[in-house]
Amino acid sequence: MQIEIRKAVLQDLATVKKIEDACFPEAEAATLASLSERLQLFPESFLIAEADGELVGFVNGAVIDEPIIRDAHYHDAALHNPAGAYQSVFGLDVLPEYRKQGIAGELLTTLIDLARQAGREGLTLCCKEEKIPYYEKFGLVNSGKSASKHGNAVWYDMILHFKEKWESGKQMNPKIILASQSPRRSELLSLCLKDFAVQAADIDEKVIEERVLAEAGHGTFLDTAKELVETLAREKAAVIHSENREALVIGSDTVVVLDEKILGKPVDEADAYAMLRAMAGKTHSVLTGVSILWGEKETTFASETKVSFFEWDDRMAEEVQAYVASGKPMDKAGAYGIQEEAALWVSGVEGDYNTIVGFPIALVDRAIHRLLAEAGTEK
Repeated sequence: MQIEIRKAVLQDLATVKKIEDACFPEAEAATLASLSERLQLFPESFLIAEADGELVGFVNGAVIDEPIIRDAHYHDAALHNPAGAYQSVFGLDVLPEYRKQGIAGELLTTLIDLARQAGREGLTLCCKEEKIPYYEKFGLVNSGKSASKHGNAVWYDMILHFKEKWESGKQMNPKIILASQSPRRSELLSLCLKDFAVQAADIDEKVIEERVLAEAGHGTFLDTAKELVETLAREKAAVIHSENREALVIGSDTVVVLDEKILGKPVDEADAYAMLRAMAGKTHSVLTGVSILWGEKETTFASETKVSFFEWDDRMAEEVQAYVASGKPMDKAGAYGIQEEAALWVSGVEGDYNTIVGFPIALVDRAIHRLLAEAGTEK
């Protein structure tokens, strides 16, 4: 079977639409109008696969400014930026009868090569959980569950970073691993690093919390809480570092402190609701600990930001109830993400915003480059 990869033309649209419908359910499939708009706006990244002259598959995607695809990108092809940093993949489609013959791989590798030649920083796509191992074969890294609600399905962000630049313009030598599956941390880290892996660390956070609290000295409760997030971050980094001794590993953890109590991730919806109700009309502290391990070197610190919530009222009660029902609070310290609906309840912030999100990226960036600079000086 002779496979040829070429750029799509408008005459291909009818067949392209048939393939799209054969590959995706109606809620997820692109419309003919959408496919037509994409082809006209970014023909350079709309590729066709022909098998013995028959159109059997295609890949397409806009060039975007960030390493994560938003739902808006699918619905508005005009968000394509020819000078953008990341080549996205909106769809990789091959007719069912032509699958498992390497056609999808040829389409994807061709698009990756074109993106490299165009000077992009990487390639990004969303896929379902069962497809993660397939895309990992091409170097894409699972960055966790996507915020995308496209087609009312659960998606995972997959990112391939082509290169890493730092202040001097030189390549960074160590492999870098983020010891967290949080898509928010991964997205923030990509602002300063373009080539890193994600590997979750399995630790018993409850046991560590009980130990730190039991061993607390005579300082303030906030001092103890800072020690806790630093310890949790260090433990996470240490687990991954023990398996990757040459890598630079970054661990992080976030807790909320209210009335000298630690608010971690809620155990259930009732717990989430109670946390949010308790924070209304008060100011709480969000603490994020970061630990960076590289060889024998270690940098560990905690960042604090104070957040104030409006007073509780009927409207807030309804919003909190809906927010809790959505399931969003369940994986977040203090039962909220400030980048989500909880932003509606915030009356004030004192400190670094990204500490609340869960990763004080400006401090992380400086810490990483300080370690690299020191290593360069010592060599």
